[in-house]
Parts: sequence; C-alpha cells; structure tokens
Amino acid sequence: MNCPNCNEKIELTTKRYFTSLFGKHTCPNCFSKLKIKHTKIYFLWIFLSLIFVIISSLFILSFFQNQSSKEIIYFIWLVILFIVYTFIDRKIENKMLLNSY
Repeated sequence: MNCPNCNEKIELTTKRYFTSLFGKHTCPNCFSKLKIKHTKIYFLWIFLSLIFVIISSLFILSFFQNQSSKEIIYFIWLVILFIVYTFIDRKIENKMLLNSY
C-alpha cells in the first residue's frame, strides 16, 4: 500500500492488520488517516470464503460420529481456516489502494 499524500510505502504487517480490522490506518510518515478502498473482487473473496467455511464445516460435522472427537476436530479446522484466511486477506489488502478520509 502507498500513502496517497506522501507516497510512503506502508507494509500491512500482522500487528497493523489486527489493530485496524475495518481498514483504517495511519501513515507512519505523514500521520494522515487512511482507509483501504475495497473493491468488488474483495467482497467476492469474502463471500466465497464464507461459502467454503459453511460447506466444509457441514462436511466435517456430518463426517465424524463421535461427539468428543467431532468437537475437537471442528475446533482445529476453524483455527486452521482462520489462520489461512487472515494470511490471504492480509496479502490481498496489502495490494489495495488507500484513500484519505
């Protein structure tokens, strides 16, 4: 990401990603307030990832019969999905444009 005011390259680190969940950032060079410009492709990515989570979760819940193992495996699956989703989402947001607000 580049700041539109000072053209400073801003790296979306993991800390910066989790401290600004709604895409509002501050430029470390000129301290201007910035917001990520989300595109239709970004919202398509969110929609498709939610569909994948629902379908895969239903599959896992119906596949295992033992209740205790089902809960553990389902929890592990959700943690893996969360880690993968945040990694991909951070990479996508790092390539997006920023707007001043």
